[in-house]
Amino acid sequence: MMPMEEALASIAGKRVLFLGKSRTMSEEDIELFLDRVGAERAQSTEQEGIGMIVLGRLVNPVEEAWSDERERAGIPVVTLEALEAWYATHIDAESLIASLTLFPNRERMINLLHNPAIHDDLFCEILKRYDWEGLGPYESDENRDVAGSVVARFYPEIEKNHNIQYSPVGLFLVAAQAEHPALLEALAQVPDYEITQRSRDAWMPRTLHESLLLNPKLPAPLLERFIASADPRKGGFAAAHPALEERMQRKLLESDERRSWEGLARNPALSDAVREALLEKKDAQVRRAVYAEQPLTPGDVEKALEEGDEALLCALAANVRLDGEAYRLLLESGESQVLETLAANEALPLSLYETLEKGRRPEVLRALAANLSLPEAMIERLTRVRDKEVYIALAGNPSTPRRLLLNFSKIREREIHKALASNPATPIEILLSYQTDGELNQILKRNEAFGEYIRQNLGMA
Repeated sequence: MMPMEEALASIAGKRVLFLGKSRTMSEEDIELFLDRVGAERAQSTEQEGIGMIVLGRLVNPVEEAWSDERERAGIPVVTLEALEAWYATHIDAESLIASLTLFPNRERMINLLHNPAIHDDLFCEILKRYDWEGLGPYESDENRDVAGSVVARFYPEIEKNHNIQYSPVGLFLVAAQAEHPALLEALAQVPDYEITQRSRDAWMPRTLHESLLLNPKLPAPLLERFIASADPRKGGFAAAHPALEERMQRKLLESDERRSWEGLARNPALSDAVREALLEKKDAQVRRAVYAEQPLTPGDVEKALEEGDEALLCALAANVRLDGEAYRLLLESGESQVLETLAANEALPLSLYETLEKGRRPEVLRALAANLSLPEAMIERLTRVRDKEVYIALAGNPSTPRRLLLNFSKIREREIHKALASNPATPIEILLSYQTDGELNQILKRNEAFGEYIRQNLGMA
């Protein structure tokens, strides 16, 4: 095949014959290409003056043999893929967008969105103008193909997981991770849809737009658009977003929507004034959210201790944004449930972990054994505690050293082996040995590290 630039050098005033089918160039784009290079379209192999042959998809054997013969005679032959790539890099983006805005040719948009050579900025501008025809991204073949093009282009792990391109989960993942501002705006215009598997966690996203609202790059104007939609769930996710401006935080605070208050309580960039106002709310669920998520002071902890509400104290004990003094006050309370929650908190100072360990309470030691932040020396000491639940927690803890995980694999205890099967840090030779066990093999399917090993080493995508 002749290089594209070389083939185009001498076709002005000649005809171009297209054989086969195109996936990414509409008839309109083909005509624009011909105008650009000063050529005409040949209607058949019988016409005179053919100066270039373009081979598309599904070329039949007779056409292929004919084109080979003409190529040997000196007529340039190029692939449609090469032509599409050339055309994409020579498009007048401004004129194209103006044309699609005035005359929204849906088929042409679909063809252009399938062209991988179009740069991301132009792709997103076309996507913003695409008409989904009132259907979800997976409710028609055309929409599904467009959604697949978005995932193929913007999902960072597409080379490792090709199957996700046409899965409804694909757009969810793109929405949560995308950074391109125009793509975020385009995704906000995609008809919302819900995934089939619902989480019991009310703050896990259920729809495409809820997933988009978890994206830290989502700009403030889009947040305000979702708030204006009056959807309580979307309003709650928007309230929790770190880009939400203080004026909007105050506006949501003044609403009577509890979901928005809870969202504000989860906002890592909440203003001090709004935080204090939330603490004055009488709603127990909102107060627990504030205690669990916001960087409160030792003085706030002392007030909670005086109040004596165990649920609020446990929320504080789970908070990873307190300082050492606040954690110390909670530890000194001696409340069993509070101590167990503290033991599971990955943000405690080392000295407090050691204090919790010295208390020797079984439920606290079990929580410590599952804590990812434990130092190796403490993990080593916990292996000497004669408690099966501690062993199970250590076997499932990715921070447990390799040699200890190997030791756990030799223990004949079913629950320990199940914990090892779920642990991404478990040595691969142990995980491989579990494949013949039906129950353990099912757990392995949810172990991302094992799945990655299989893909890389056994070629199973």
